Amino acid sequence: MKIKISVIFLIACLLTGCTSVFETVKYIHDYNKIDNYIYGDAKVANEYIEKIVQALNTNDRELLVSLFPEYARSKIDNFDEKIDNIFRGYNNNKFSGKIIRYKLDEDNDYESSSDKGKLQKKVYASTTIEFADDGGEYNFPIQIYFLVRPVDDFHENNVGISKFAIDSLNLHFLSDKLDLEKDGYDIYAFGH
Repeated sequence: MKIKISVIFLIACLLTGCTSVFETVKYIHDYNKIDNYIYGDAKVANEYIEKIVQALNTNDRELLVSLFPEYARSKIDNFDEKIDNIFRGYNNNKFSGKIIRYKLDEDNDYESSSDKGKLQKKVYASTTIEFADDGGEYNFPIQIYFLVRPVDDFHENNVGISKFAIDSLNLHFLSDKLDLEKDGYDIYAFGH
């Protein structure tokens, strides 16, 4: 059996060139690692989305605050006021009816960096929450964008959300309103 496999391998090398065979074998070997990295980050983002929606649905300010690590809270100017703006905007806007759908949107990004054995991972995620009234009529959806750091060895107490934006508008155009200091920490809620 080993001889047959060796002969097939040699023939494949002769026909296609050894480099491409070795690259294919390496890709097959590393395929699960690549999927697990992306799946793992998406899983983290989904866990945060579940907690965010739960906090909004139950007006649980403390739950939402707990998603922001201590380091991020210290870097966000007027943190408490901005958290209040999230709930004020969510409760005062026309988001009537029941949540019928929310999920991790497809346009997310993942980033990691390391230096001297330290690692930092960033997951950029967004979700759209859709509402419907009792008659099944759709109401205005809201969009949430956030940056979560599932690992941060560079800063103590910095695992959690560091950027958060929520509004009924398209949040892809928030670059001029979110994180004006460009330090990676901010909250934008319904125009504030």
